[in-house]
Amino acid sequence: MTNQTQIDFYILNRHQLTELEQFTCLLTEKAFKKGHKIHINTADNQQTKRMDSLLWTYNDQSFLPHVTLENELSAKTPINISHENDKALITDVLINLRQEVPSFYKQFNRVAEIVSADQQDRQAARNRYREYQQQGCLVTSHEVNR
Repeated sequence: MTNQTQIDFYILNRHQLTELEQFTCLLTEKAFKKGHKIHINTADNQQTKRMDSLLWTYNDQSFLPHVTLENELSAKTPINISHENDKALITDVLINLRQEVPSFYKQFNRVAEIVSADQQDRQAARNRYREYQQQGCLVTSHEVNR
């Protein structure tokens, strides 16, 4: 049986971590405005803290209600952030910032993979791309010129 999870790779033309995290905010805002609930899967505790802070400040014209998964309000908040690779309360949109395919990705309708121009990041993304394809997912790539 084919997995119905839609996987979208967003290929950035810059390799700075700040670009990747800024684009994550932009994509989160776009998905939230369309009525989606989003789980941001970060690489580690430091990135979780940066994303938590950045989502409050990246655009003073928008409000993105979010909490880290450990927060008691996470079940009621439309945007969750966590670096625990096996936990998510949301099943709508997953934004993956890790170097590997999340073990729990199949519970989501859509997965967004954001890839910087860094060669190591690109190689890890190629591996994830193949793994998703082998799992029967519909995988699409988008070049992002920022």
